[in-house]
Amino acid sequence: MRSFITKTLLAFILSAFLILGLVYLGLGYYYRDSFSYGTQINGIYCTGHTPEEINRMLTDRYEYHGLTIKTENDDFNMHIDPQSIDFNYDFGQALGFFLNSQNSWLWPANLVSSSSRTLNPIVSFNTDKLDAVLDTEGIFTYDEEPEVSYSCENGVYVLKDNLMHRPETEKIRNAVSDCIYNSEELLVLDDSYFYDCTYTSEQMHIIEEYSDIKSMLGARVTYLMGEDREELDESVLSGFLLRDGDGNPVLSDSVEGRDIPNDNGQITDPAEDAAPAEPYLWDDEAIEAWVDDLADRYDTVGAVRKFMTTDSGEIEISGGIYGNKLNRKAEKEYLKNAVKIHLIEEHVPEYEQMALYQGSDDIGDTYIEVNMTAQNLYYYQNGELIIETPVVTGDMARRMSTPSGTNYIYFKQRNRTLIGPDYATFVNYWMAVNGHIGIHDATWRSSFGGDIYMKNGSHGCINTPMDAVSRLYELAEVGTPVIMYYTD
Repeated sequence: MRSFITKTLLAFILSAFLILGLVYLGLGYYYRDSFSYGTQINGIYCTGHTPEEINRMLTDRYEYHGLTIKTENDDFNMHIDPQSIDFNYDFGQALGFFLNSQNSWLWPANLVSSSSRTLNPIVSFNTDKLDAVLDTEGIFTYDEEPEVSYSCENGVYVLKDNLMHRPETEKIRNAVSDCIYNSEELLVLDDSYFYDCTYTSEQMHIIEEYSDIKSMLGARVTYLMGEDREELDESVLSGFLLRDGDGNPVLSDSVEGRDIPNDNGQITDPAEDAAPAEPYLWDDEAIEAWVDDLADRYDTVGAVRKFMTTDSGEIEISGGIYGNKLNRKAEKEYLKNAVKIHLIEEHVPEYEQMALYQGSDDIGDTYIEVNMTAQNLYYYQNGELIIETPVVTGDMARRMSTPSGTNYIYFKQRNRTLIGPDYATFVNYWMAVNGHIGIHDATWRSSFGGDIYMKNGSHGCINTPMDAVSRLYELAEVGTPVIMYYTD
């Protein structure tokens, strides 16, 4: 009996070893072309999978968004799109190397400790296209012949100086390639990627000239023209420099820190107590011309205006006494001084005559409108029509027609006697708008409007019904614009 048990146990053990041996041999053979038990690559469980299968899985999950290149101070920033350089990647070769490094017959070792690896793909891209992208993006702007020069572009002086912080071209190209090969997404170019050149004496002289010109253009005056603003920045100020026949600024006769020869070719030092001279000369005529242009654009006394009438659309009207008129002489002196002392301020100009408002719209939304063709008067207050009334204007037949133009109430008086060559007429309300022409009541008239003015009009004034003129007198202030026009 005991012998039987021993033989049975021995047979069981031999069978178990045979089975385990067959399993060992079978799995060892199975893992020859696939990854061993417990293998993980880039987070993917790979046991039993071939390199081709895992390559497809990895490439489906792999993403490369390209390389961003920037400098430490962020004055340069560019991005290289992978597609623009024919970027491609594949894990096949790395997977093959890893599979070959595994001994398929040692798979039982992975029962104790798993095999985990992180693999990078084999990257390829078109180097010629990468170079073209780098060249067109401006990263090598200074990769050209060293140059120091300045120019005036749209009135602004610009210095070209590519001697400082010049890029180490090949070093940057190599760093970019390495980053892309390693699938890195950011490259920060620090000072180690740049170098500085040494200035020659001629280049230093050019920089000094540029600095001198820029030092002249420090004023920043903003003319406040009502709602409008006229900015005198460098692009305007540079036009005030006196220039020679070649368009270059004219050097001052005496400049501190420079040796300027006199007429005899000798160098003389400026007096110790003399005020430092500016490096270049100002063109007073150019400054005066700018003020004249400003006045031409904003002076409105007698100027042609566009006006939206109540019932006849937009018209153009000229003449009259209302409007703004700059004091050109005072402003020319102000501006000459302002540019020389580098004044920075907002400036309300001086006027010889001021309207209620300044700027391009000096009428505003409170005004009197007289349509002398329709023989109607309208009074608007804050944009709202307050008074509408028929009137009688100057007699057309007797050549006493009321002149058109933009005027204003410059004088008001109650109970006045109007005196002319052949009349003396008492009126209750008088509002002078242009010389002897005014708005007043006409108690001797029983009707207004229509074509009365054609043969029985006034001496030039605007005859207005008593109820309307009394209200107008109370509401309209001295200075109120009066727009008077014909539509045909």
